[in-house]
Amino acid sequence: MTRTIDIPTFQAAVVRNCSPTLAGIKPASLFTYPGTYAHGDGSAATGAIAERRARLLNVIAQCNHELDPLGIHLSVLVWRPCGALVYVYRPKSLATYFADPRAQTALAKEGYDTSDLSTCLVHLASRITLASNNAAECACSQTRCALSQQVSCSNDCVCEFPHEIGYFLGYPYEDVHEFIVQRGENYKVFGAWKVYTNVEQALATFDAYRACTQYLTFIYQQGCSLAQLAQAAR
Repeated sequence: MTRTIDIPTFQAAVVRNCSPTLAGIKPASLFTYPGTYAHGDGSAATGAIAERRARLLNVIAQCNHELDPLGIHLSVLVWRPCGALVYVYRPKSLATYFADPRAQTALAKEGYDTSDLSTCLVHLASRITLASNNAAECACSQTRCALSQQVSCSNDCVCEFPHEIGYFLGYPYEDVHEFIVQRGENYKVFGAWKVYTNVEQALATFDAYRACTQYLTFIYQQGCSLAQLAQAAR
């Protein structure tokens, strides 16, 4: 499925997938905007893919013009045959999260320099690209790779996110660590993330995320802009 590439359709996807980040209760969110943005089986024309990318980047640029003054930024991390992987984040909040030694130590082991967020995102995008078997392209450096992994996606796309992705989404440090150690097994609760430690707090956070998404979706449907949503949630 290729989703229409225009401001209303894209913004609706941002609200649907990233409301907690717009509201400032989560430092970052990640979602796939469906469509053919990279060559998979060779059926998509190069010109059509280039045009599709350019249109999406133009829409994202317009959103950034609105949201950057509020400390929120949008970026395409990876182009994939099944869609563009869009990262929505608050740089200051993410920098604060990364300042914790638990994140610094874990990410340093995977080659990240947490003192430079832009470099971290390039490295993350490259690692996501490497975890795909479908000629995904890193949007940061246009790196192309095709290593086989084991998680199925749509359109016969097979891809796996590097396990440290949880740190980039602001999940509890202990839960991300345990997810990596336990290889995603033996969790206690599964919601926005797999919970290994503080179940009660996690359940409260899941409820907060749901309530936030419902509220921002409602006022967005009343005609509010993304910037107004971010300000309304303060």
